[in-house]
Amino acid sequence: MIVNDLAAKRRRIEQLLDDEHAYPTGNLDHIAAKILEKRGAILDVAAGRATPFYLYDREYFRSALAEFVAAFGAHLPGHRPFYAVKSNPHPGVIEEAVRHGFGLYVSSGRELRQGLAIPGCPILFSGPAKLLEELHLAVLHADRVIVNIDSFRELERLGELAARLGRSIRAGVRVPVEHHSAWSKFGIPLAELPRFWRAAREHPLVELQGIQLHLSSHRDLAAYEGIIEQLGRFLERELTAEERASIAFVDVGGGYWPHRVEGYSPELHPLGKVIRAADAHYGQDTEFAQAYYLRESFPLEEYARALGGAIDLHLRPLLDCVYYTEPGRIVSTYAMHIVLTVMDKKSEDLVIVDGGVTMVGAPRYLHTYCPVINLSRPAMREIPVRIGGSLCDSEDFWGFRCYGERIEEGDVLIVPLQGAYTFCLAQDFVRPIPPVVELDHPGDERARGPG
Repeated sequence: MIVNDLAAKRRRIEQLLDDEHAYPTGNLDHIAAKILEKRGAILDVAAGRATPFYLYDREYFRSALAEFVAAFGAHLPGHRPFYAVKSNPHPGVIEEAVRHGFGLYVSSGRELRQGLAIPGCPILFSGPAKLLEELHLAVLHADRVIVNIDSFRELERLGELAARLGRSIRAGVRVPVEHHSAWSKFGIPLAELPRFWRAAREHPLVELQGIQLHLSSHRDLAAYEGIIEQLGRFLERELTAEERASIAFVDVGGGYWPHRVEGYSPELHPLGKVIRAADAHYGQDTEFAQAYYLRESFPLEEYARALGGAIDLHLRPLLDCVYYTEPGRIVSTYAMHIVLTVMDKKSEDLVIVDGGVTMVGAPRYLHTYCPVINLSRPAMREIPVRIGGSLCDSEDFWGFRCYGERIEEGDVLIVPLQGAYTFCLAQDFVRPIPPVVELDHPGDERARGPG
């Protein structure tokens, strides 16, 4: 038997089928409309160079940065944002974030060196398994770098390095709480925080002054509020007033999802998974009622209001400190689009373009819906068409519908808002990684270079 209690699992499946479920329907016409406002400028850029390429949209990115600052500034006054470099490490993106007053949140020595190349930029260095040479570099630049420590052993390594170099280093410690589930591989258990705080006293050059409470990718505002409440209750109960007074910052992390930018295939819905698996087992196709559902998300203002309210209620009465955030996807999504050209029209419902999904690291568009827009023959309606990529891979598809009147060989297509966790995951399988071209300054063409 594949499970221990088949009867119980059968009842669970029946419950799933009988329960009421949310199906967030709608469309992403607002994205297509926004992109078509820039249609002429994008086509001018595409006319002057070969596709495919990543299109760096500095104006769109600036708007996202400003919106984040405004929302969190209103609900979490005095907070400090640190841009999560891992979400998109392109130099132009990093430099623009810094120009908007963001520090940098880095997760590796490579990213740390990128940050240090920008004069005066403050840096949070986080992540597990930091190398000794990376910690050494952080200590050498302790005037700009705060290390979020991930374990007791890392505390020892950092303390030994600081003592050997005769330099003090500011630090925080990462603590997951019960809401974090799989993310609990990071940091130390919350229950160990008092012991960690006291162990840090054995390393006088490690100035432990903060807590990193990375909120991960929750799409449930109550979960964010619950994490903050749990931390506040623990600090009040387990840390002394003197220890709480030494906390200079709380880093609440990132994980904020952009609102209404993509959808997902019905086969990713819990019901869809079960039905599709059963059909496939018996050799049947599944006909879903909807082409896609919108990914659940919240407006940025709601994230900021929920976090700010929870901090006001549970942390500010205990702590006189600064609050850090680590926005990544919530802003970098808007930094880049992908521009492609139709190379072959094989039938009315199948075209092949000149770029493959190695540009984003994986065949994500088989199950994730992102709008594709035909800039050459624009329309505010979608037509059904399979848009295959240039790879020798049956999963290499950009989507199954396109905004446009029709689609023909030579048409220029754009996949908008693909700046987060795509460019940074690109691979050179079969074809080289395409360059980044700036929309506002189209002469600035750079090869992909996060490393």
